[in-house]
Amino acid sequence: GQGEGERAMRPACALGLAVGALLLSLSAGAADPVRPPHIVCLLADDLGYADVGFNDGREIATPHLDALARGGAVLESFYVQPVCSPTRATLMTGRFVTHHGVYTVVRPHAEWGLPLAERTLAQALREAGYTTAICGKWHLGEFDPAYRPMQRGFDLQYGHWFGAIDYFTHKRDGMRDWYRNDQPCADTGYSTHLIAQEACRIIRAQPADRPLFLYVPFNAVHGPHQVPAKYSEPYAKLKGARRIYAGMVAAMDEAVGQIVAALEETGLRTNTLITFSSDNGGPAPGKVTDNGPLRAGKGTIYEGGIRVCAFATWPGHIAAGQRIRDPLHIADVILESALTTIC
Repeated sequence: GQGEGERAMRPACALGLAVGALLLSLSAGAADPVRPPHIVCLLADDLGYADVGFNDGREIATPHLDALARGGAVLESFYVQPVCSPTRATLMTGRFVTHHGVYTVVRPHAEWGLPLAERTLAQALREAGYTTAICGKWHLGEFDPAYRPMQRGFDLQYGHWFGAIDYFTHKRDGMRDWYRNDQPCADTGYSTHLIAQEACRIIRAQPADRPLFLYVPFNAVHGPHQVPAKYSEPYAKLKGARRIYAGMVAAMDEAVGQIVAALEETGLRTNTLITFSSDNGGPAPGKVTDNGPLRAGKGTIYEGGIRVCAFATWPGHIAAGQRIRDPLHIADVILESALTTIC
């Protein structure tokens, strides 16, 4: 019979074949290139490992995320950095922190950010013919315009530069942090709703003959814990911040469902690779978040800080219903390979 290792490797190989198909589609030298896929990269902020149904979470309903996960491969041993900016820098460059140098959180107005010498995934994909867009939290530097998203490869930008903003006023420390194309934006509303609305607008406006890279780094479910009351009402059995947090997860799941619906409405879904993960483990496990069997949480290098809920789905390329146990890192799935191929 097959050994445990052989059984575990088969799903990983299947994901590897999907990555190979992506690389082939991006290769300018291919004699008969595959039509490039659209790429939608969803990133949650501070989400607990077991706060999603596809990782056996039972307290919070995440039907839209669960449906996407069932349609592809759940990545059970998916690793990131213990806090947000280092993970985002790795995601954007396909390089580990020892190479890009973002070891800690980039604070507001700090005179540094993702080094300008680093080439981002957005830059590489734009050069390969993609429309590139970010809706959500940047958190990789803003003190100088050269560090902002529009100068790092994005054609379109919407959302905020810092972390820990108020979800309704979009302020941090009394200063409003909300931008469209790196210019101040006066839009009002709950930030998770606004991010989803803009992502859907971009999808609907995308020309049919051009591939789209849409990066959606939600500020949900990072503190401050805030959500319209209707989202937390179903979780009356939960107490304190945990109840509000549950509503925030539900609002983010709804937003993901809206983005998927826009892809389906426009006919893009069948050729779209969707990835999802958290940027780090859940903070305050057992009180606010649930990291399941993992030790500790955000800010630590224990499993609870660096192993997060994740999946990848791409119809016809990643077989549905897989659960991959092999260790993977956020630099592994498509990003580093894609950059290497099209550089």
